[in-house]
Amino acid sequence: MSARVRRATKPQALRVAGWAALAGIGAAAFAAPAGGPAPRADSVGASALPAPPKVAALLRRACYDCHSNETRWPWYSRIAPLSWRIARDVERGRQELNFSAWGDYYAATRRRKLKWIGRAVENGTMPPFLYCVTHPGARLTREQRAAIVEWVERALARQRP
Repeated sequence: MSARVRRATKPQALRVAGWAALAGIGAAAFAAPAGGPAPRADSVGASALPAPPKVAALLRRACYDCHSNETRWPWYSRIAPLSWRIARDVERGRQELNFSAWGDYYAATRRRKLKWIGRAVENGTMPPFLYCVTHPGARLTREQRAAIVEWVERALARQRP
């Protein structure tokens, strides 16, 4: 007796390929973001930020997840496609302003970044609305915004050439 070999039909082959593709996508969905660069040991970093403790605490709470190397990655940042979006947003945030590299910036760059901080906080574009939805602790009250803007103005006044 010969064994009969059963050939898969085209719909069955497509179904198997579809399930394999779904399994691959599912596995990729749990890939964590890169996490960004580690803080450099030779960097003066955020310790050079001339902010009073109250303002420094506000900046750390509302800004550091995207604008420093001290990002606290939430659980959902490990699920694609959210992980891709979050990693991209953090990378862009660090490119614009990285508090971990504050001491590495030239004086003129620090001045420009201080102005940007003041404008962004004062007009309410920072922290972004969607970030505040998922991170309620990052919301800034009017008084907190005013404290940051006042600090920026004082810091700029001290740096006048």
